[in-house]
This record gives sequence, C-alpha cells and structure tokens, in this order.
Amino acid sequence: MNTHPASERATSQNTEWQNAPWLARHYGAVLLAVVLIKLAIAWTLPITGDEAYFLIWGQHPDLGYYDHPPMVGWWLSLILPLSEHPLAIRAPGILVSLAPSLAILLLWRREDPVRARLASLIALFVPLFFIAVLTATDTPLILFSLLATGLLWQALRSGAAHWFLLAGLALGLAFLSKYFAVLLGIAFGLHILLFARQHWRGLLLVILGVLPAVAVNLYWNWGHCWYNVMFNIVNRHGDGGFDPGNWLTYALLLIYLFTPWLLWFYARQWRALGAGIRRYRFAVFLSAGLIPLLVFALLAPFKSIGLHWLAAFAPFLLLPALFLSVRALAISAWLSGGLALVHAAILLTIALMPVEWLERHDRYPDAVFYLTPQALAEVVNAYDPDWPVFTRSYSRSAVLAYYAGREVGVFGPGSHYGRQDDLLTDFRALDGANLLYVPVRGELDPGHVEPFFEEVRVRTVEVRGVEWSLAEGHGFDYAAYHEQVLQPVLARYYDFPNWLPKGRCDFTNRYENSL
Repeated sequence: MNTHPASERATSQNTEWQNAPWLARHYGAVLLAVVLIKLAIAWTLPITGDEAYFLIWGQHPDLGYYDHPPMVGWWLSLILPLSEHPLAIRAPGILVSLAPSLAILLLWRREDPVRARLASLIALFVPLFFIAVLTATDTPLILFSLLATGLLWQALRSGAAHWFLLAGLALGLAFLSKYFAVLLGIAFGLHILLFARQHWRGLLLVILGVLPAVAVNLYWNWGHCWYNVMFNIVNRHGDGGFDPGNWLTYALLLIYLFTPWLLWFYARQWRALGAGIRRYRFAVFLSAGLIPLLVFALLAPFKSIGLHWLAAFAPFLLLPALFLSVRALAISAWLSGGLALVHAAILLTIALMPVEWLERHDRYPDAVFYLTPQALAEVVNAYDPDWPVFTRSYSRSAVLAYYAGREVGVFGPGSHYGRQDDLLTDFRALDGANLLYVPVRGELDPGHVEPFFEEVRVRTVEVRGVEWSLAEGHGFDYAAYHEQVLQPVLARYYDFPNWLPKGRCDFTNRYENSL
C-alpha cells in the first residue's frame, strides 16, 4: 500500500516536533508567560523619572525636544489622550521589547522552525529586552533599526532600488528617535563600500531616504537654540577624562548582555556560524551590530557606556545563534530563561516591598520619592491649583507632575540634563507670584529659595517617615532670580560656539534683555 507524500511529510514533521526540546515544543506558552511577567512588572513599578520626562514631551507635541529627536514624544502624544495608565504608557515599550525575538522567529520559521523558536526565546530572555517594559527614546530606535536593517538585507539580496530607498526612510525614522541611528547609518555605508561595492548606487538611495528626517531635525534645532547639538556635543562633555579601566567595564557589559553561555557556544561553533552567515548573506546584520559596538569600544575610555546604548544593535548579533546546534540553543535558552526569572524576581520584589524596609538606608528619602511618589503628590495637591509648584530636579519635577496631575517646573540652575523646562516656564510671568518649592530629599536649603522671595514660610510634613519641608515662597522676585540664576544659565548652557549658524532662540530672547 502506497503512502501519500503529504501524509509522509506530516508524519516527518510530527516526529521532528516530538524530538524537539521542551522549550521549542511549548514556545507559545513560554512566550505568553513572559508577556504576563512583563505586564506584572509594568503594572507594579512606579513611573520612572525618564518616563515621566518623556510624558511631558507627549503633552507638548513638537518637531523636537531639548535632549533628543521627537519620535517617542510623538508616540506618547497619541497614547495620552486615550489613557495615562502606566500599562498604556508602557505598551509600546513592552511590544518593541518583543520585536527582536519575534523578528527572528518570522525570519527563520520556514527554514528551521525548531532553531527559530529556540533562538527567538534566547532573544526574548536577553536581560536587556526581558526587563524592558519602559517606553523611552530607545523604544522607537530599536523598532526602526530592525526595520531599516531588514530592508537593507532584502535590498542587497535583490538589488531592487525601492528596497534601498525604503531602508533609508526607515533609517530616517530611527534618526528621529535617537542619534545613535547615525552609528547604524555608518555601519550601512561601511558595509556597502567594503563588502558590496556593486551596490554603491543603492547607498545613494539610502542617503536620499534619510534626508527628509535630517531636514526636519535641522529645521527644528535652528529655530530652537540648537538644543540637541548643544546638549549632545557641547554641554554634556565638559568633565570627560581618560580611564582605560572602562574597557574592562565595557567588556563585562557585553558578556552580561549576550550571556557567557551564548558567547561560549559562539566560540565553540564558529565554523558553523561562519558557514551559515555566508550562505544566507547575513553579513549586513553583523556589520549593523559589530560596527556600532566597536565605536563604543573606542569611546569607552572617555565615556561610560550605558547598557541601553547597545539596545538597537544587540539584536543583530543574536541572529548567528540560528546556526548553532539544537543542543547548544536549548542549553542557552534554559540558562537565559533562568537568568530572566532572577531579574523578574528582583524587580517585582522592589516594586511590591514596603518602602519602610529601606528606612535605615541613607537614601531612604530617595526611595520614598521614587517608590511611593503618590504620597508626596497628595501633599502637593493640598495646595490650590494657582500655586505653581517647583523642584530643583527635572526628574523629580516630571515624576511629581505625573502623580500630582499638575505642572511642576524646575527652580534653580538644574543640570545639563533634561532642560525641557527651559522651553515651558517663563519666569517673567511669575514676578510677584506665590510659589511652592519641594526639596528633592526633604531637607530644605534656605539658600535655594530665600534670596528670591519677599517672604518664605516653611511647612514640614511627614511622608512615609521622612520629615519633608515645603517652602511657600511669597512674592517671587524675578529680578533677583534673573541675576543669580538665569544669567549664569545663559552663560553656561546658551554659549553658542562660533561654528553653529545663528538661529532663533526664545530662551535668550526672553531673558537676555528682560530687565
């Protein structure tokens, strides 16, 4: 009796899945469990300072913001009218953190479904992506970097002009997310010029696709004090130094990111990896991952490299895992899953534990502020809405603004980080007004407020065991504030270098000749 070919294939596939590792056979259940853990973390963790700061961007849609390009602000501006719940705000971060894993699965599921699932799970468990439940500037950067590199891979395989142009447009969206996209653009250019010179016209199309995003960015910066240029190139690099020990720190960061076991199997099975990369023309993915990481290695002795800096480039270096043996993939997936559970336990413990457990710690006031921000927000909301509220920190102001549901500005010089309030608060309009000043750790330094008011009344309240002093400033003296705070701010943060073309700057127009 003859067996039908379709029946033979089905029997072969069933046998393959019966012999597949447990994690591959239960991929859907594992993926669902990870999503539920992410939702639990996102539900329980208080809104962080960076998140709250980006929410301010979302409340004021614009073509750019003080620190970075505008993409995450645009995303949040679409979400906030629907809901301000943490899960809604963090939904893009959760979804994008799954994107590298799902991209690997979709790319390889027809070629080798078992390896596709196991490699997908490894990407799912990588600590950087597993704990990523926040929506930040890296969120759209990761998504559009994946899209741009995937489109370029397709362009190099097909040679079709439209794929190169689409890759450029996606790279432009990555550029409007975060300037690290420039490193991806460098990787694209070097890869084509060094390894695919026959596609040099395609590189021109990639550049053409990026130009609209660059034009939007330059237009906004020209009309807004060159904020991004001043922050990223001028103001934030005054205290750099050379420390070769940072190379070791960076190396440990990479080992933590890619996990020791995966790197071990990469080293043991490098011939199989090399053969697979050549066969499927994955070299562009290696360039997209390795070239930015090599740039960071050159910067490491001069600048501390953050783990999140690697987020847009790490996924491309997980793709070679597809060419590891099934046994190596299964072992790596199990070990990575165990590490992921440790991270989940730590985060959920921090989120759910009573803050009073930290009462004897020196940074207990900081823990009270960031782990139980609602408590201080209730104190602030006891004041009428006509009391403008300020803190001395952009992070504290943003968090307090989210939980109190009212605007909270920055009083004092602040730092070179997060000066979005320079675009929002006009201190001229507050002359003679009464202001509420909230110290960052509860302890009031009279010098921070007394020189700028006719009278300061101090009110002390208890917030989760911390004596928190609030300064009620009556009769704000704009002239004194202008002389002692705004003029030094102008000299420190608005001293434009000669090589920058002269543009518009509302901040300097507002305060340079305001008296």
